[in-house]
Amino acid sequence: GTSDTITMNDHEKDLEKLKTHRRHLHQIPEIDRDLPETKAYLLSFLEQLDCELTFLCGSGICAWFDRGAADTFAFRSDMDGLPVTEANTCDYVSTHPGKMHACGHDGHMAMLLSFSEYIDTVKELDHNVLLIFQPAEETLGGAEEICKSGIFTKYNVSQVFGIHLWPFLPKGVISSRPGAFMPKSAEINVDINGKAAHGTAPYEGLDALYITADYVKRTYADHANMFGAIHRFKDGVGDLTYAPCDIPEERTLIHFGKMESGYARNIVSDYSHLLGTVRAYDEDHFQKIIGILTKNLEEIEKEYHCTTGFSHSDGYPPVINDKVLYDEIRPVLESLEGGYEEMPLPLMISEDFSFYGQYAPAVFFVLGTGTGIPLHSTSFDFEEDLLLSGFALYKALLTR
Repeated sequence: GTSDTITMNDHEKDLEKLKTHRRHLHQIPEIDRDLPETKAYLLSFLEQLDCELTFLCGSGICAWFDRGAADTFAFRSDMDGLPVTEANTCDYVSTHPGKMHACGHDGHMAMLLSFSEYIDTVKELDHNVLLIFQPAEETLGGAEEICKSGIFTKYNVSQVFGIHLWPFLPKGVISSRPGAFMPKSAEINVDINGKAAHGTAPYEGLDALYITADYVKRTYADHANMFGAIHRFKDGVGDLTYAPCDIPEERTLIHFGKMESGYARNIVSDYSHLLGTVRAYDEDHFQKIIGILTKNLEEIEKEYHCTTGFSHSDGYPPVINDKVLYDEIRPVLESLEGGYEEMPLPLMISEDFSFYGQYAPAVFFVLGTGTGIPLHSTSFDFEEDLLLSGFALYKALLTR
């Protein structure tokens, strides 16, 4: 009778929980490792469950569910927000000025927190479970610090999974691929020093702006000759010629996004500073790219008698999905209600989930928001019912 129409089914209950968690967390974004309110919210639920809690990396929480098994499956969510001012006007908007969950970490935590409550009810498993709530994904070093803590060895983690929201897939669709999934990325800094002079007598100085333009052009041209270089322009635009490449994992990127040079319109520039990024799916390709950047600097130093400087960040390693583990879980992926699409090309964003893959076989997934609103945008948002797809994936991986 009538009671059936009033009580919520499991699906609706799950969605209510996911929504509540996500909206609460969305209102309290915090940055880097200092996430006291986020940690307190997660703990208010985790402390009620039958699990062993470990605190790492500032505000990080690891929750271990002991099922008396030899090995442990791990699942990870990042926790930190971004230093951007939210433009949304929804009723769960950020209450922390200048901070926002603009990358979906509120959704990632909501899925893992709901999952923790589900695991607590599943007492019969042939493996233990470790949930990792990780700070400092947007800044640096969160995943690496957790890996180096020895927790993977302590709990004998045999495989690790994670999900990231992705705006450029249909809503609720999950996607991944075996092998290379996200590149190693690093920030690059280039300095070129010349000598100032009046613009009416440029020969009395040494024009750092001119030299830098030459350097950028040479570097892009050399990179274009490298098998797998990502094209700078649409076909038929510009004078760069590219080596053909049909192997997605061979793709590489050098990109200069910002240049500062000179002081005034009528003075020869005596310095230039270039900021850029590089991406590659393996260490060899990465080193080749760094080689191009440094070789060209040495050449222009000799030719123009200028001085230069170069540095790059260590960056994250590439995210490489373990092929054996991927094949093992393929039946789970193909039976997902929300849909699964294998990604033909690896993505070009990087993620510190890559560190976990150096400690145990790992597979990382993306979950479509269907909005096309880019990550890190001040108007980033999504419809919460898509979180059910990620929650369903976690449950299917747990009990497969």
